[in-house]
Amino acid sequence: MKYKLSVLPFALASMLVIASMASAQKTGGYKAIAKADAGARAAAEFAVDAQAERKNLTIDLIAVEKAESQVVAGTNYRLCLKVTTSGADDEADVTITVRVVVYRNLKGEYSLTSWAEEDCAPDSDG
Repeated sequence: MKYKLSVLPFALASMLVIASMASAQKTGGYKAIAKADAGARAAAEFAVDAQAERKNLTIDLIAVEKAESQVVAGTNYRLCLKVTTSGADDEADVTITVRVVVYRNLKGEYSLTSWAEEDCAPDSDG
C-alpha cells in the first residue's frame, strides 16, 4: 500500500513553529505601560529616594516621562524621569532627565539597578 504524503500539513506545521519561535524571542521584553501606573509611580519614587541617599543629595521627582515594565521573577521597571537635584545650599537646583531601572522582587521589595542621566523623554511632537 502506498501512502501519498501531502506537503501542506508539513508546511503549516513549519510556519507555526517559526511563528512561535519569533513570539518566544519577544516574551519577557519590556512593554510600555501608562506613566500614571501605580507600580511605575512607586518604582519612580523609590528610585529617587534611593539615589538621593546614595549621593547625599536632595532629589525631587517632577514627572515620569516614559514607563515600561518587564516581567521576570518579579518586575523590572525601566523609567524615564524628570528630576530636580540640589546639593549644597549655595548650588542652584538642576533639572535633568534620567533613565532608571528598578527591580521589584516577588516579596514586593525594590532595588535600584541603574540610574543614568540620559535624554530619554519622548519627543514633544510624538
